[in-house]
Amino acid sequence: MRQEFNALYNMMASSDKVENMHVFGQVQKEMFEWFVANKPQEAEEFLNKLESIRWKNYLTPKEAERIVGDMVPSAPWSREQWKSAMEKHGYDLEREPCYNKCALWAVMNMKMSDSGKTLEKYVGSDKLFDAVYELAVDSLTDKDGNFNVRKHWNL
Repeated sequence: MRQEFNALYNMMASSDKVENMHVFGQVQKEMFEWFVANKPQEAEEFLNKLESIRWKNYLTPKEAERIVGDMVPSAPWSREQWKSAMEKHGYDLEREPCYNKCALWAVMNMKMSDSGKTLEKYVGSDKLFDAVYELAVDSLTDKDGNFNVRKHWNL
């Protein structure tokens, strides 16, 4: 079955027939509905992976949690703390098509983990969050495309 699926997928992917894509898409919708009804956590994981088509820089929630959890020195903000601080400052969590919220959260934590003490010396603690936000956005919206969040963390 796996070989037949792969053969049909390759046939659809290399075809210029839009109707082949529609057939494949319809079957995928049916499969996804089954997952939603029977395995909602797995359905959510698949949906998180599909989100990648919307963004230049994206991470799934699981990827971001792992990355932030592994930071040394440790990251300063849990996802909830970060979201609350973002709302307090009035910053958007995402900017389509540049980055999703998981990518922004991870990169802001990276900036703080790597350079927070240095930044605080120059901008002070009252402007630190703003500086980190802007530096993260600079990286995630880099016009020449040299920064890629997935490549940075070998994903």
